[in-house]
Amino acid sequence: MYCISVNYKNSDVNIRKKLAFSENVQKEFLTELINGKTVSECVILCTCNRTELYFCGNEDSVNTVQNLLSSYSGIECDLLKKHLYLFYSDKAVMHLFRVVSGIESMVIGEDEILGQIKLAYTMAKDLGMTGYELNMTFQSAMACAKKIKTQTALSKTSVSTATLAGNEIAHFKDKVNVLVIGATGKIGTVLVKNLLSHKNVSVIATSRKHSAESVQTKANITIADYAYRYSYMDSADCVVSATASPHYTVTYYDLKKNIKTDKPRLFIDLAVPPDIDGSVAEIKGLKLIGIDYFEKLAKNNNELKLDSVESAKEIIKEESDVLKKDIAFHYFLPYMDSVKNKLNENSLEEILYKFKADLPSEEFIKILDAFKSCGEKL
Repeated sequence: MYCISVNYKNSDVNIRKKLAFSENVQKEFLTELINGKTVSECVILCTCNRTELYFCGNEDSVNTVQNLLSSYSGIECDLLKKHLYLFYSDKAVMHLFRVVSGIESMVIGEDEILGQIKLAYTMAKDLGMTGYELNMTFQSAMACAKKIKTQTALSKTSVSTATLAGNEIAHFKDKVNVLVIGATGKIGTVLVKNLLSHKNVSVIATSRKHSAESVQTKANITIADYAYRYSYMDSADCVVSATASPHYTVTYYDLKKNIKTDKPRLFIDLAVPPDIDGSVAEIKGLKLIGIDYFEKLAKNNNELKLDSVESAKEIIKEESDVLKKDIAFHYFLPYMDSVKNKLNENSLEEILYKFKADLPSEEFIKILDAFKSCGEKL
């Protein structure tokens, strides 16, 4: 198993946005990768802060994945390699466990990543892109993450990017009128829920073809037609955009035409690639902040969770060890009958001497103890 990762630790938003593929592009990418024959199983994960490929394949598979990422992102391959983390075998498994548990998140312990990985895995599985090894690995990693959430305080004080943004908005003014573009998306849903917990915040959510009706039934918010979003921006104190759109949802040209009132405004862009044209920051009184801004806010929160991280690492170590044994035993099963047939008194002695010659002392003693235990039971 291998993992190739581009994330907020090794790449800025300008690199990450080129690798933030839409769901349709992800499916196309997986199909082309599997058809290339060097990769036998693959899952792709795309979030605001990371794009990662988990895959099984032959010795040429890493180069295949790197070249395809370069082709799809438009980033020259040698440049792309400077922004890649490569994980092999046990380290790839360990990285997945750490990512899904929230340890590798910009905001340690945030809850969204588990759902995002579940969706990524389900998509790949439904497309027939996974087999025994990735199925076992992802299922074990997700089960481990749930165990960490119940047995440690890692997520009990979790502050996600959406929550941080919600708090930023609530403290912007005494009373804040917020326009949310992308309220039904992964981040937007969490953001709206957070905003509605603040009594000084009123929310307008844009909708395409009544897509925000599910939000409206749960909360008292105003639903606005996305096509008329600019007409609400003059009265809004804050505008947040968190969509998966391939183009700007807010441009300088259109915003400038629709701003009539001179007052302080906060614009928050939670999308990768960015939703909001960076030039809007030139408009008088307007402050624009993006996803990278919240990385700084997250650091204090992360420091409070260091003890929980250590506990989580111990659980990951235990659960990943169980997974490795399960996978090793699965691949041993076809040999079981043959070994049983050959395992008589003479061949047992031969096998034990081979173990004695090849294994470290601690492992050899464990095997002897296991055989002793079997002998005592007989």
